[in-house]
Amino acid sequence: MDQYDWQKNKAIVDRLYYTERVWETSVFFATCFTATNLLFIRKNYFANMARSRLAPTWLYTIGFCSFVTFVMMKPLRKEEIAVQTRKRFSMGKWLYSTYHLDEDLKYTSFRLF
Repeated sequence: MDQYDWQKNKAIVDRLYYTERVWETSVFFATCFTATNLLFIRKNYFANMARSRLAPTWLYTIGFCSFVTFVMMKPLRKEEIAVQTRKRFSMGKWLYSTYHLDEDLKYTSFRLF
C-alpha cells in the first residue's frame, strides 16, 4: 500500500497545478484582450465598443477562474492544500514525491497557513 500515498499526493498536486495553469492562461488572454481594446481606445477606433468590453472581460475571467478553483479544490482538505502550497513557494515547483514534505517545511521562511 505504499503506492497509495504517492498516488494521493499526485492527485493533490495535479489539482493545484491545473488550477494554477487555468488562472495563468485565463489572466494572460484577458490581459491581451484588454491591451488590444486599450489600443483601439487610444486610436479612437470603435472606442465606445472597446470601452464597453473591458469590464465584462474581467468579470467573466474572474468568474470562470473562481468556478474552476472551487470545483478543483472542493475535494481537498485545508491541510493538504497548505502543505503543497508551502512546498510550492519554498521549492518553486510542484513535486509529486512525499519524502521531503515535512523536512523542507522546517527550513522555509514563508508560511502561508
